[in-house]
Amino acid sequence: MHRIFIRIFCLSCLLYLCPAMFAADSSGWHWIKVGNNFDHAWDVCQGDAEVIIKDGQFSAKLFWKDSGKDVQISLKGSISNGRITAQETVYGTETDFSGSKFTGRLSIRKWKEVECGATGIETITLTDGLGMIGLTKTLKK
Repeated sequence: MHRIFIRIFCLSCLLYLCPAMFAADSSGWHWIKVGNNFDHAWDVCQGDAEVIIKDGQFSAKLFWKDSGKDVQISLKGSISNGRITAQETVYGTETDFSGSKFTGRLSIRKWKEVECGATGIETITLTDGLGMIGLTKTLKK
């Protein structure tokens, strides 16, 4: 039951991102994080991202929304056969929370026809069991 909830939740978050992909600068990565909050159920934050996948290593810098290049969260870990394991580091918040270990997948979907100059989408969906991080990038011709 818990896995079904996480999958539905992740899909819902990705669908939430789809309209923003085309409205925003779609040349790079964008992210959303939905975290569990005991006080008011969910915290949601989003922004632009820088993602590097090279030689079995995965890293991402998730920038504060509308801040330029101020890092809110960084992720570092490994990727193998599309499976990602990454440790989160949270910046710029007054908390004793040191971050979580996230796991998930990298997916690439190619479309049959070009739409709005896009040929597909690259998506990373990660969860720590309590919340999720979704990253997305529009693929261009």
